[in-house]
Formats: sequence, C-alpha cells, structure tokens
Amino acid sequence: MSTLQKFRGDSTLRTPMLGRTLTLYRQGAWFALFSFLATVVLFNLPWRLIPVAGEILQMLVAAVGFYLSAALIGSLAPNDVDAETASRRWL
Repeated sequence: MSTLQKFRGDSTLRTPMLGRTLTLYRQGAWFALFSFLATVVLFNLPWRLIPVAGEILQMLVAAVGFYLSAALIGSLAPNDVDAETASRRWL
C-alpha cells in the first residue's frame, strides 16, 4: 500500500462525471485541508527577502501544496479503471 493510499483512507463517495469517475476520500479530506492551510501560510511568508529565488520558491510552494491537497482529497479516473490504479501514475 502506497503512502498516498494510507493518507487517503477509505473512499467516501464515487460519482460519475463526464465519462469519468470522481472518488472522494474520508481521511484524505482532513489531510488535504491541513496541507491547503499550510500552503496558504507558507505562500504568504515574506519571500521577497530572498533576493533572486524568492518568487520562484513562492510559486513552487504554491504548486506543490495545492497539488498535494488535490491528490489527497480525491481522484478522477476513467470509468473502467479503479481510483487506486489511476493514482499510481501521479504519486
């Protein structure tokens, strides 16, 4: 079992959506909320104090944090593939 599957926990809801299946996870929602709030706090630090790489690091923090939040809260997979198999290619 991958670390992502351990953090997500059991699936809460499976909904067909535009030819795909959206799966939301119970335990992953709390971790996603925490990582979202941590990303917002880190994004708002005074990155301008780092002269050259401050803006780049700020955007990198935002991209990684929001991607992690989205990966923890749910997954969108084709109808014929289960969510765990589809998520292996992302993390």
